[in-house]
This record gives sequence, C-alpha cells and structure tokens, in this order.
Amino acid sequence: MLIEFIRITNWRSFHGVNDFFVSKDPAKNVTLIRAENGVGKTSLLAAINWCFFGILPPESEFENPTKLVNAFSVEHDGATKAVVEIDFVHEGKTYRASRSYDQRTETTHPLRLSDLLDGGEVPSSKDRPDRFINSVIPREMAPHFFFYGEATSRYTGATGARKFGEAVKGILGSTVARMALDDLRKAWQDYNKQASDNTSAEAQAAERAIEEADQRIATARENARKYDDEIAAADARIDKLNQELAGAKPAKEAQQRRARLESQLASKEADRAKAMQRAQSWMQNFITSVLAEELVAEASEVIKNEDTRGKLPAPYDEKFVDEILEDGICVCGRPIEKGSTEYDKIKSLLDTAGDQAVMSRVMTTSTALGRLEQRAERAWADYERNLEDLRRIEGEIQRLDADLTEISKELAANPITDIAEKEAARERARIQRSQATSRKVDAQAAIHNLERQRSEAESKRDELVKKSEAARRFVKRAQLSAALTARLESRLKAEEEAARAAIESEIDAIVKRFMRKPATVKLDSDYQLRLFDEKGVEIAKSTGENQLLGLAFTGAIAKYAKEREKDDNDILLPGTVAPLVVDSPFGHLDPLYRRGVAEFLPNLASQVILLVSTSQASEAVMTTLADKIGQEYILTRHNRTDGTGKQPETIDIAGKTYDLTAYGSDVDGTRITEVA
Repeated sequence: MLIEFIRITNWRSFHGVNDFFVSKDPAKNVTLIRAENGVGKTSLLAAINWCFFGILPPESEFENPTKLVNAFSVEHDGATKAVVEIDFVHEGKTYRASRSYDQRTETTHPLRLSDLLDGGEVPSSKDRPDRFINSVIPREMAPHFFFYGEATSRYTGATGARKFGEAVKGILGSTVARMALDDLRKAWQDYNKQASDNTSAEAQAAERAIEEADQRIATARENARKYDDEIAAADARIDKLNQELAGAKPAKEAQQRRARLESQLASKEADRAKAMQRAQSWMQNFITSVLAEELVAEASEVIKNEDTRGKLPAPYDEKFVDEILEDGICVCGRPIEKGSTEYDKIKSLLDTAGDQAVMSRVMTTSTALGRLEQRAERAWADYERNLEDLRRIEGEIQRLDADLTEISKELAANPITDIAEKEAARERARIQRSQATSRKVDAQAAIHNLERQRSEAESKRDELVKKSEAARRFVKRAQLSAALTARLESRLKAEEEAARAAIESEIDAIVKRFMRKPATVKLDSDYQLRLFDEKGVEIAKSTGENQLLGLAFTGAIAKYAKEREKDDNDILLPGTVAPLVVDSPFGHLDPLYRRGVAEFLPNLASQVILLVSTSQASEAVMTTLADKIGQEYILTRHNRTDGTGKQPETIDIAGKTYDLTAYGSDVDGTRITEVA
C-alpha cells in the first residue's frame, strides 16, 4: 500500500475541507508536515488510523474522543459530520477508503471502500471493506506503521517486549497459521476429554483438574498482561513528567542529578541480576561437590586409615607373587625350592598382596575423590566471592535509592506549586509501577505453580487412559493432533526466529552507525531489546537512546515487511509495503540522533509521512532530509481574535514566509498549506 491523497473535512481542529497529496516518488519518499504544538499533528495521525481501522488514541492522549467535529464548524456552519478520505494504491489498483462521524448521535459509521477508475469513483466489489484493509495492513500492525514517535521508547523496555513479539508475528502474516494452531489444540483437548470419559471416574477427575488449571492459567496470564500494561502506562507517565520537570528551570538541576542516578541504578540492578545468575550457576556447577564434601572426606580417611594401610593400595600385586612361586625363580635369579624357608617367606607376601583390578579401582577412586575435594574448595571460594559482590552491589543500590529519595523529597517540597504537584504525580506513578511489578511477579509464580499441577494431572490421566481399550482410538487421535501441533509450532518458531534475527541485525547496524557510544544490540527470544558494551556488559539507555532504538525497530519491521511482499510461503501470508506515518519523531533526540533518524527512516520504508514541529525540523534534520522530501506542507492555526499582545509566528522556507499562527481570520481552526 502507498497513500496517494488525504482529505479531511471538519475533523477535530481542522476547519472545512483540507487535503494534500502524499509523495509516492521512490527517490523522494518523504512527505513533511510542519506545525506547532496543539495545531493538529496528532489529530492528523489519528485521522489516518481512524479512517482505516476505527482506532482512536487513548483518552489520556486524545481529549474528548466523542467531539470529533470541528467546534467552529458545528457552531457557525451547522456542521454535524466529520469525514476522512484516503486514496491509496495497492497491487496496481487505486482505492478510496472513507469513514464519517455523526456528532449528533456520536456514531462512527462503517468504513466505505470505492474503486477509483478513469477519474471516477465507483463502489468497490469488496464485500467487507474492513477485512480488505486488514489484509493489506493487519490491524495489529497499525500501531507500528502509524504512531506517535516519542512513544516508541516504550517498545524498548521490559514491558514493551510483548509488543515486539506481536509486531513480529504481524509482519510474518501468521494469523491464519495461529488460527489453525488454536483449532488443533482444541481438537487435542476434545480427544483427551473423550479418552478420559471412556476410561474411568478417576481419569475424568484428572481431566477436570486439567481444565480447571487451564482456566486459572489463562486468568493469571491475562492478569500478567494487564500488569504489563499498567507498568507501561506508569513508565509513560514518569517519562512525560521527567521531561516536564527537566524543562522547568527551578527543577532542572535536581532532575539532571536524578537522571544520572537512575542511569547508575539501572546499571547496578543489571549487575545484581548477573550476580544472581552466577549464584544459580554455582548451584548447577558445584552442587555435587558441595553435597558430597563430607562423604569425600570420610572415604579419603578410609583409604588412609591404619587398618587398610598396606592393603589399599597394596605394596605387592597378587599376580606377581603367584608367578614367582610358580616359576620357582626369585627376582634376583636364585632358584626357590617349594617348602624352603625362602618359598614360605615369599608365599607370606600374599597376605598383603592386592588384586590388580581392585587396586586400579582404588587408585581411580582416590583420584576422583581428590578432584571432588579441589572442586569443593573452589566452590566455596567462588561462593564467598559472589556473595561479597552481591553485598557490595546491594549496598550501592541502597545508597542510590536513598539519594533518589532525597531528590524526590527536595522536589516535592519545592515552593513552586507546579513543580511539587508534578513530583507528587511522578511519585504516585512510581508507586503504581512498583505495585504492578509486584503483582506481576505474583501472577508469574501462580502460573508456574498451576503449570506444575496441570502437568501432574496430565501424567495421571495419560497413565490411566493407556490401560483403557475403549479410549484407544481417542488417544491415537489426540496423539495425532499433538504431533501436528508440535510440527506447526516448530515451523512458526523457526520463522519467528529468522524474523527476529533479521530485525536484530538491522537495528544493530543502525546503532553501530548512529549511536555515539560503541554498543551491540541483542533482541532475545522474548523480544527484550538490550544494549551491550564491548565487554558484554549491559548498558543503561537514556530516554533519547530509547526513542532512537524504538524508531530503529519500527523502521526495521517496515523494511522486513516490505522484503516479504513477494514471499510464497505455505503457512504464512506475504508481507506488505506500507507507509510509516510518524508524529514527533525527533522529540527526545539530540542533534546527532536527529540526523541519524532523518537518514535511516526514509531508507527503510517505502513511504514516510513526518509530522514535526518547527523546533524538530532543525537545520541538521532538514539538510539530511533535503534530497528525500517529495511533498511539504504547513499546518496554520487560524484565530478570529486580532492577536493583540501575541508574538507573530512565521517560518521562512526557500525564501518564502508562511504563517504558523494567523490572527484576524474568518474562522477558528487549522488549515493545511502546501509549501511551494
């Protein structure tokens, strides 16, 4: 899909009919739209999402979601409807998607789809326009193609890992395959239930226990996802309040100190996680040596004991003594007569002689005991060293926590009410995040315990149904369903792993090119995005670095989706070419990172619409984008007031001056102006 043209009528802040063309030129694939804060950038992004999918931003980011018709148009023009129309090209055909909203009834009307042929518009033959749009850009992928740039940082935290995974699955087009998996799992459950019903009351009880565990596991997982969302929401609030505090001069220095301390704290918490991992590895590596330490000491003592000295190991080999007596020749070469004093003396050596096999086993055991003793000594040395590291790290974390608490108290006591209120709100969000994190840990523990109970009930049921002749045919069907499920799961896992590796490689290349500190990207199997330094130590990420990584991720999945457009896969749908529409992509970024984003986004996506403020459209950004801009527009806020006492807001582009805010207008609302 490539967007060709957008028209919005009385949508939110936009008065009347506003329209603009979107660049489809592969060499100049950026459409740049400039506007100041509050003029309509986010509303324009919302219009695109709403038209295609009926999706509006959360109410916390989009006030009055039931008031979609421009207020001036309602009051002065009698308008009752807002309309968004988008012309787009897909597989060589041009379509128009449109959606309208009736303010009187607060009704969002269904998506309409038309074919554009020879300059005319005819109703599309598609029975379900929403399904057609979903086949072009899956609904679950919409947040990764049409998004608020500053929010991309949420994808790089622990709570964003689930969104990573969902995005990758969406890119792979695995929806149909996953529906097939759900059907196979349902069939497996049904056959197992039928097998239990044809076995015994005990097997049926085990089946009910499995079903109950499944229900409780599903509930616990849903709770864990809810807590993930709560953590993400709290992180977003904290991030926003951090920015506001950093921008307030009386709080700026304290907020900078807090940012430094939080970065150090994140690093120390990573060190603590590694120390805890070493503690777990210690148990795996040394548990045998440590548990056997006392037994090793006792066994070694037996070998050295006076009662066995001269026997374990023996000074003479039994076979050696027998051969001397049989040959009748001493080792010195003298003959030995049977019954002689010499013969009897040599024969007496058999009392202390040892068997060769026994002696060999004793020597092997002695050596093994020695190794165990050495490992036990090393184990305790490693244990003490790691314990000391943990004590030191915990002490540093406690110190950093205390310093952060003092900064919070300092800001909460600030005489400027706005700063104190923001700090209080930040503290509430921090507590909410902590509580949600704790509840998530509890939910994960419950899941682990329930899965263990389920496994035990499954083992019991399986053992019982094996003995039932009547259940045999259902068991075979269940086994077949399980085998097919395993094969499909394995195939999907392999496809996801290939996608994960490709996306990781793309993000890593961006980081190595544009991030100022040397780092390597790792996107693990849980889709957790991490940065590591040259020594393999995890790096704490700043807000700007998180946004850079989030934008790199979004660009990488757009590229991967585009590369899969022609894929012919027996279980996956092909990829899609889709535009990236990004509001405020440069918000938290410094000049270096802004130049990086301006360079890599147009190279990764086929079509890019950037919604930026004039401060974000810096000289460095514009210089980097210059050769990529195919269309450019200004959003101007029109006001009927005369603007007395207001500072004029204009912008000069290519020698021409454009109003960003206009006073003395006939209307209140935003208008779109093309840059010549």
